[in-house]
Amino acid sequence: MAKRMTEEEVVAMLRAKIDRNEVLFMPNCGCGLTAKLQEAGGADLICLSATSYWRMKGQGSLAPMMPYSDINQVIFDLAPEVVANINNAPILAQVGATNPLVSHTKLLDDLWNAGVSGINPFMMNIYGAEIMEQMQQIGMGWDKEADLIGEAHKKNMFALEYAFTPEEARILAENGCPCISSHVGSMKGAKSKLSLDDAVELTQEVFDAALSVNPDIILFAHGGPMKGPKEAEYVVRKTNAHGFIGGSAAERIPIEKAVLEATKEYKAVTK
Repeated sequence: MAKRMTEEEVVAMLRAKIDRNEVLFMPNCGCGLTAKLQEAGGADLICLSATSYWRMKGQGSLAPMMPYSDINQVIFDLAPEVVANINNAPILAQVGATNPLVSHTKLLDDLWNAGVSGINPFMMNIYGAEIMEQMQQIGMGWDKEADLIGEAHKKNMFALEYAFTPEEARILAENGCPCISSHVGSMKGAKSKLSLDDAVELTQEVFDAALSVNPDIILFAHGGPMKGPKEAEYVVRKTNAHGFIGGSAAERIPIEKAVLEATKEYKAVTK
C-alpha cells in the first residue's frame, strides 16, 4: 500500500537523489500492474494518468478531456489499484483543474484521502491556442491549473506541473510549484515537428524562467522527440534537467517488452 508524503518530504527525497547525481524518472501509468513494475524498476515517482488509461485502451493522449470522459472520475476509479500496488514511490495524480462544480480544496482533500501524495495536472494547453482561448473566455483556462498548483502548495501537497512556455514556468514557480517539467508536444495525438535539438532549446528556456524565480526548483523534461532512454540521456546532459517523464515512452511503446526492463533502462541514464 502506497505511503503518502507531503510536499516537503517528496522534495527532500528527490533532492537527496539529485545530490547523489541520480537522474530522476517519473513514468505515467494506466493500471496497477504497470505501476507495480515501474516501481520495481526504480521509478522515483508514479503518475496515475488519465492519458495512460486511454492509451491502454489503444487510444490517443488527447482523450482525457473530451466530452465522453470525466478525467477526475477516471483518476479516482484507477487510484485503488495503483495505490494497492505501490510501496514507497510517491503517487501523483493527473487531474483536471477546471471543473467549476468541484473546489480545488475538495479535489486535493479527496486525492489525499485516496492515498495520493501529489498532483500533475492535465496539461490543457496540449489542445492548442484556439481551444485554450475559448476555455479562458468561459473561466476554464490555464489559470485554473496555476491556481490548483498554488492551492496544493498551501496544503503542503507536492505538485509537478508542465510548462509549454517560459512565461508559464515563471508563473508556476511564483505560485510555489516545487517541480516543473517542460512539455514539447505529445507523441501520439498532438502535432509536433520539433527536432531533438529544438526540444532541448525550448526545454532550457522553460528551465531558465523557472530558475529565475526559484533556484532550487526541481526540473523534468518531457514530450515530442524525447522518445526513450537515449533521448533522455541527451536532454539531461544538454540542459539543467534533473529527470525525465515518460508517457507513451514508458508504457504504450514498450508494452510488447517487459515493462520492468524498460524502466530499468531509464534508471541507467547518467549525466
